Amino acid sequence: MRYYQEPLQKAAADIAEAVFPFDYRGMRIAMRRVPADAYARAARALLKHNPGVAVLATGFPVRGTAETDGPPGAAAVGRALQILGWTVVTVVDPITYPVVAAVLDQFGEIEQLDVSERAAAESATAGLLKRVRPDVVIAIERPGLTDDGRLTNLRGEDLDHRTVPLDGLLDAPLSIAIGDGGNELGMGAISGFLRDRGIVQAPCVTRATHLLLASVSNWGAYGLVSALEILAQQALAPNQADDHRWMMEIHEAGAVDGITGRSEMTVDTFPENRTGRVINQLTTVRKLHAKNIENYSV
Repeated sequence: MRYYQEPLQKAAADIAEAVFPFDYRGMRIAMRRVPADAYARAARALLKHNPGVAVLATGFPVRGTAETDGPPGAAAVGRALQILGWTVVTVVDPITYPVVAAVLDQFGEIEQLDVSERAAAESATAGLLKRVRPDVVIAIERPGLTDDGRLTNLRGEDLDHRTVPLDGLLDAPLSIAIGDGGNELGMGAISGFLRDRGIVQAPCVTRATHLLLASVSNWGAYGLVSALEILAQQALAPNQADDHRWMMEIHEAGAVDGITGRSEMTVDTFPENRTGRVINQLTTVRKLHAKNIENYSV
């Protein structure tokens, strides 16, 4: 049993539980490898730079397009940061651009990096960091490099050669990574553990400052926004209508379920009503802990 010294730690733990209702990949054991109040730490770190410049990286390529997990979560984060006064820039590659842009272009600029070689990607991401000068980079369900320099799916299979490694973006002063499988960008802090336990064949080794885990990455992004709402004392979190709208927009742009590969309104096989239950649970958590808002501090 874990004990919490302050109300915000308990709120963060409740958020982590709300966004991790299923352990269908064996990832729950990795929760012990990140701070119990990781969601609060990430939100606090963000608000210390408020308002600032944020770079979002999302879009996981599947069958020549992007999967449904990632872009809605990035939209929730992008909207929340925009409400708080941030400048938001989203980075994509040509494969995932149509899906990501369908929901993120309303929250800021879209930067498309069209390079194929790793060295060229490193140069492109370094140039972007120098030009944009972000206060934070947030990766949400985006593939990250393995220890042998590959980008892979959960089965350890190489992704489309056109997929651009965006790992260099995490050289920003502050970075937050949200993932659900271990092969996503920013999972480096637990890569050895995941490999040794046989949970992931080829985990990402690139580290983020803050790592957030969830059953579904969209849910983790909604959890981060919930932590921001508690701290900022401002309405920021998405509701079910928001999630449905974003899902409709990416579905129409060609997104597919990341597990089935089918063009359908599901995320990792979960229907919208399952995401709705997570959203409702996060709402309950926010209402519960808002009562102690005077005890929270950034």
